[in-house]
Amino acid sequence: MTPRTANPERAAEVEGTILEAARDVLASGGLDALSMRVVADRVGLSATAIYHYFENKDELVKRVVDRGFRRFGNYLQEAAASHPRGSLERIQALSEAYLRFAFENEEYFRVLFSLHRSHPQTIEDLPEGGGYGLLRQAVVDAIEAGTMRQTNPDLMVLYLWSLVHGLVTIALSCQIDDCPEFEGVPRSPVELFQAFGELARSGIRAPEHVVAPTVGAGTAGGS
Repeated sequence: MTPRTANPERAAEVEGTILEAARDVLASGGLDALSMRVVADRVGLSATAIYHYFENKDELVKRVVDRGFRRFGNYLQEAAASHPRGSLERIQALSEAYLRFAFENEEYFRVLFSLHRSHPQTIEDLPEGGGYGLLRQAVVDAIEAGTMRQTNPDLMVLYLWSLVHGLVTIALSCQIDDCPEFEGVPRSPVELFQAFGELARSGIRAPEHVVAPTVGAGTAGGS
C-alpha cells in the first residue's frame, strides 16, 4: 500500500523500517503490544502517516510474517542446493539452516513460531509452505534413494522438525554454554544437533548383546 506520490525507493525504505519495528514489537511483546501508533512512534511517523503504507494492524502483521518466512525459505533453499538429492547430508544441512536462521534472526523466529494468533495460518497458506514442503521432499528423496529407512515421510518430517525446534527453544530459554551440568556436551546448537545425529541413527536402545543387571540380584556364586 505504497503512497502514490512517494518516491518508490524512499517508500520501500520506509516500509522496510516499519516492518522491522513491527517485528521487534511482536517479538518482545506479542500481538497485544503491537499497535499502529506504537510502530509509528518507533519510526518517527505520525499516527496517520503510517496508514499510507499499511491499511491496518492485520496487514502489518501479515507482511511481517510473510517477510520472515521468505527469509527463512532462503536459508533452507541455499542449504538444500549445496547437497545432492536423496542424501542424508541434504537433510542435515536443512536442519542446520533452521538453527542458523533461528539464532541469526531471533526476532523473526520468535514472530514466526511463538506468535499466538486467533486464526493461525495453515502450512499451505505460508510462503513456500514454511519450509515444510522442502524438508518433506528431501525426506522422500532419501527414502527412495535408500539412504533413509522406509517410513511415513510426514512422521519423519515432524520428528526432525520437533528435534530441531526443541533444541532452538531450549537454547533460547537456557544458557546451555554456561551450565556446568552439561560438562563434555557440545555447546553450540549446531554442534549439539550434529552430536544428536548418532543418537538419531542408532536409537536409544542398548545393543542386543548387552544385558543390564537386574536390580537387587546377587553376584554369581553368592549366597
